[in-house]
Amino acid sequence: MHLTDRLGFTPRPWVESDSHVSENREEVEAVKSLFPDYKNYTDVYDKNNLLTNKTVMAHGCYLSEEELNIFSERGASIAHCPNSNLSLSSGLLNVLEVLKNKVKIGLGTDVAGGYSYSMLDAIRRAVMVSNVLLINKVNEKSLTLKEVFRLATLGGSQALGLDSEIGNFEVGKEFDALLINPKASDSPIDLFYGDFVGDISEAVIQKFLYLGM
Repeated sequence: MHLTDRLGFTPRPWVESDSHVSENREEVEAVKSLFPDYKNYTDVYDKNNLLTNKTVMAHGCYLSEEELNIFSERGASIAHCPNSNLSLSSGLLNVLEVLKNKVKIGLGTDVAGGYSYSMLDAIRRAVMVSNVLLINKVNEKSLTLKEVFRLATLGGSQALGLDSEIGNFEVGKEFDALLINPKASDSPIDLFYGDFVGDISEAVIQKFLYLGM
């Protein structure tokens, strides 16, 4: 008897849950073999009331458009774990497709399933994954650093259902932020005259995201 049958899940909209979905091809095939009566991997969770607006699923590298639509309808979220996916050769999540299908998405580390649990590293690897998809002509453009920064901040808070409290600097939200001094004596960031032309904050933030520790 399958574990899902034993548990006998009934809808509990207040229960938060997280798991993995479509991390690698072998896993997707294994789910097909174990659950032949379900349409796809996502359907296994959905039919057992485990895909709700309180659900966060890691990876999602091989989700079809049909599955992404279900995620969107249920309000479920995806945690993009680029370092883990690259380190384990699992797959490449097409974040642009996820966003196109209006699915909530933030960045994660798969509990350091790769070699780092740093959110700065997750930002950098997310850009690299998007660039690889562009190089291989899967997409016509790559994610911008601004878009990836949003995934790490507001995107993550939306995925966790905390965007009314944290995620950006809207009035009334908690000050959940880092105070960075890029001019510190041991700072890895070099500031030049050109950084002060136009919007200085954007230039400095970009350097911090790529060089910060």
